[in-house]
Amino acid sequence: MHKKVRFVGVALIALLSAGAVASAADKLSVVQVASGALGDGGIFDSGDAGLKKAVADLGIDYKLIEGQQRSNLLSDFLAEAADSGQVIFVNPGYQFDSFLPDVAGQHADKTFVYTDGVAPGDAPNVVSISYAEHEGSYLAGIMAAMMTTRTDIPGINDKKVLGIVGAFDNPVINNFITGFKQGAASIDASIDVEVRYAGSYTDPAKGKELALALYDAGADIVYQVAATTGDGVILAAKERKAWAIGVDTDKCSQGPDVVLSSMIKDVGRSYYEYVKDYIAGTAPKSGKIEFGLSRGGVGMTYDSPCTQKNVPADVIAAMKAAQEKIISGELKVTSTK
Repeated sequence: MHKKVRFVGVALIALLSAGAVASAADKLSVVQVASGALGDGGIFDSGDAGLKKAVADLGIDYKLIEGQQRSNLLSDFLAEAADSGQVIFVNPGYQFDSFLPDVAGQHADKTFVYTDGVAPGDAPNVVSISYAEHEGSYLAGIMAAMMTTRTDIPGINDKKVLGIVGAFDNPVINNFITGFKQGAASIDASIDVEVRYAGSYTDPAKGKELALALYDAGADIVYQVAATTGDGVILAAKERKAWAIGVDTDKCSQGPDVVLSSMIKDVGRSYYEYVKDYIAGTAPKSGKIEFGLSRGGVGMTYDSPCTQKNVPADVIAAMKAAQEKIISGELKVTSTK
């Protein structure tokens, strides 16, 4: 009798253990390989947050590989990611262009998600996610153009000059810039938008230097499109008692008294949605996906304390009206990508 009970108990434990192993094996393994590191307040932090949400909600396994801007090692990090996961988010894709085709070709059973652009070639296991930065930036341009005429607001001067600090002169950054210019011109075509490139994503001192020069040249609002380099823009706004517009994530906490609003580029949402679709079997394994205003991939931080405190209600209403027109297709914003 005791032997029988013990045998049944052992068999049950073995069965449960086998089930646990099978369950673990069935988990989708996902890797984000980032060219930089967390703490950027931008695309790396956003991607990480989206995949951590997928861990909590969808039960995936998630690994992060941080490149720390070590460009000579990015090919090794990408290879490590390919060995570690089934779905590999390559962030941003264009910093891996020279070796992604080879690595993807060696791992035909894996899916690579090229972030922030369109991957070179036509590999059957590389899908590209891009973002309609021009759409969100159009709204930021409307806000800036309307605000720059409000000379009754402290920090606003009588000049029609706006500024932009961009990280690099490249297609992604320029897509932000062209959208912003179109939005500003829709309010007043005579407004001058001055652009300065920092040549870095990680140099707040350079961002501050360029922003100070823009403020001194007459700009009262500077849009920062430069990751952590853009943190320097907010510091410059504090020093000049002027205004700044954040990007990628809500930058209100960095300067509640100088940040008007922020244009979100929600990489995390796109990652979460892709993983959700992948588990459901509906995610494409190649081709292109764009996240714009209609999919929540970009947008302004209307509910941010900064926007609510620093931006007049009629300006917010104008931004929201333009947003609806863009989503419906009534208003087309030109992309430079």
